[in-house]
Amino acid sequence: MKKQYDVVVAGGGTAGVSAAIAAARGGAKTLVVEQYGHLGGTAVGGIPFLGALDGKGRVVNRGIFLEIIERLKKENACFGYAQGARWNTQEEYQFSLVPFDPEIYKFVAQEMVLEAGAEISFHSYVTGVSAVNGRIQAVEVANKSGKQNIEAKVFIDCTGDADLVGMAGGGFIENGARQNCSILFRVGNVDLDMLVEDLKQGRSISGWGEWHTRVIETEKCAGGKPGLVHLAGHMVFGPDEPEITFTAVSLREGEVFLNATRVPGLCAFDADDVTKAEIAERRNVMRVYGMMRERIPSFKNAVLLATSPIGFRESRNILGDYVLTKQDVLDGARFEDGVAQGAYPIDIHDPNGGRTKFMFIRDGGSYEIPYRCMLPKGLENVLVAGKTISATHEANGSTRIMACVISQGEAAGTAAAICAKSGADTRAVDAAALKRALGIR
Repeated sequence: MKKQYDVVVAGGGTAGVSAAIAAARGGAKTLVVEQYGHLGGTAVGGIPFLGALDGKGRVVNRGIFLEIIERLKKENACFGYAQGARWNTQEEYQFSLVPFDPEIYKFVAQEMVLEAGAEISFHSYVTGVSAVNGRIQAVEVANKSGKQNIEAKVFIDCTGDADLVGMAGGGFIENGARQNCSILFRVGNVDLDMLVEDLKQGRSISGWGEWHTRVIETEKCAGGKPGLVHLAGHMVFGPDEPEITFTAVSLREGEVFLNATRVPGLCAFDADDVTKAEIAERRNVMRVYGMMRERIPSFKNAVLLATSPIGFRESRNILGDYVLTKQDVLDGARFEDGVAQGAYPIDIHDPNGGRTKFMFIRDGGSYEIPYRCMLPKGLENVLVAGKTISATHEANGSTRIMACVISQGEAAGTAAAICAKSGADTRAVDAAALKRALGIR
């Protein structure tokens, strides 16, 4: 027997969680299909929410994003916005982040999706589509029960690689070289006070006083004393070792989440490359972790606690009804159909393996993402949210950031519920009505 839904969300990652919540709350019978045994995607790999405040400290991302933060606070898994640092640019440009416990978020995301009324299919892949004249009729889902065809009125592609769009014959932007990929890792038994001194004194870490350092010290979760929450720098292990740009985020005393290792030149939607990336990055993590213990005093007694799956910062970007550009982001563009907001600088991890490059939004402001960026050309009942929306390589360096992605998912889910209820195609959604439903003025 075929299963039938109003909305199917392919991928329960960062965007898929908010898309499923929004669609179900909008009255749509909703299913989210997720390849892992938990929801959250990149958000549960050990990286904080970034870009939720703009460069002036103003709140940008609201709605479901703020609900997630409040639920995490109730679980003592988040203390809210961490502020107090700035990018040392020519103007005052504040830096902020929202650290949270990724293991607790797995539970919070699951419960919020279920409470909204959506269903979840874990350990499941979308392996094919049935499409006629630009409309997906059903998706083929493979899991331990075999293969099932699942019908829906509207489909939301939150796969992170635009797999659904690709299977249905949609087009993609030729963006050239893509950003590199990483595994994040969590380390315990770290002397955090000494870590700040290691940076200041240049003890195998350089960058103190440079524009990107962004040291934040504040209260922590679980009764932790005030101390280091975030810093950035470069690990320098000797003339024969390449410089390693890293960020360290601490939620609890003695622990840090590290974003340090990278592999360039591999493709997120090629099975062989994904395997190569996973193998290479686990080797990189172990090698760097070993050198940190040997050469950075604050990590002398450190223990490796956890690693994430491989994460690709950039994959395919759909060719949508509108292509968001670098200039749109940097100018803080506004659109009549602007349904999601971003505020993080353009953040490009060099595809060739060099230093990360940043470009800043004018006046420390934010920008909007038009609904048209979520509409793949040639497809009538498909929406896209996440890092694969219609954007250039440079614009993607900001739109892929998680706070922005959660807002994209909420917009896509809300629009999908409107379409399912009215029977209209995705392009028939009234932008003004959608913005009102999202609480956007």
